[in-house]
Amino acid sequence: MLYIPIALLLSSPAHAAVPEAWPAVGEEDEVVRDQSVDAFSDLEDGQPGPRGVWELRMRLTEGYVPAEGNTPNAELEVSVTPTPLPFTELLLATWFEHDDVDNTTVIRAGWNQRWLKDGGRHSWIPSIGTLTEYDLRTPYVTTLPAYAPGATQGDTLSETLTVAKYLGPGSLYLNGVVERRLFNRMICVNEEDVAYQPGAAPDQDNALPSYDGCDYWADWTFIGRVGYKLTVLPEKLDLVADYSLETNEFTTQAKSDTYPEPEQHRPYNLAGLSVIYHMNEHVTLSTGLQLGLDGREETPQYNTGLFLLLE
Repeated sequence: MLYIPIALLLSSPAHAAVPEAWPAVGEEDEVVRDQSVDAFSDLEDGQPGPRGVWELRMRLTEGYVPAEGNTPNAELEVSVTPTPLPFTELLLATWFEHDDVDNTTVIRAGWNQRWLKDGGRHSWIPSIGTLTEYDLRTPYVTTLPAYAPGATQGDTLSETLTVAKYLGPGSLYLNGVVERRLFNRMICVNEEDVAYQPGAAPDQDNALPSYDGCDYWADWTFIGRVGYKLTVLPEKLDLVADYSLETNEFTTQAKSDTYPEPEQHRPYNLAGLSVIYHMNEHVTLSTGLQLGLDGREETPQYNTGLFLLLE
């Protein structure tokens, strides 16, 4: 694959013109400082962390989805930008969500790479970065009854492309996300209306052909996102606004004689606003609100919570 050689090339001294242009160990370059989005937001910034520094992130969320009820969730992430690779960030995270239907938990591994650095406010050159993530269903935990039927979903592999550019007093961001579900698409119930356990075969006595009425995780999901970060007080206070259009994580089945009105699974429209407060160079706090814009049963009405960064 050409991906790895390109990463090594752009992470080499040639990418920074001369080694002296690299940030010192423990430091960030000016683009990282300006364009990092450490916020209660889904917006990706494409920027690595400080060179040679470990970072800890925590995000606590409370939300409501009409089709699922209250959806509290928590995410804990640790990341590092290795000293020899100042434009590369490696991360490991765990994520948990509860709702009225099931529980979901994953272990996430990721690779964030900045390929191109913004050329400055008087340049047309943007920052370009990618984030590659793999979500692994938490071993053994997802086999517990409390995690069915959500535990039937397979692992996922996702790729996020970020383009960011200085614009006015802040920066404009564009995200494009592609996610591939690798296996285990079906969520189904048997005649006793009991959710199948992961890996179990559908009930062969079920009278409905093709198991009409089952739900199916989508093989592919796509997200488009645009956002803007406004610096209110340099290195102290920022505002972030974003809008997302996401395809549904489920597919809509075709009509049939036994299933004349299949449940419709439509895209989600979401808008968010968050506040970032840099307490000092090692601690950042953020709070925010995300609202659903389409009024559909599967779209979150709201998400709100707290984000904390320690570095």
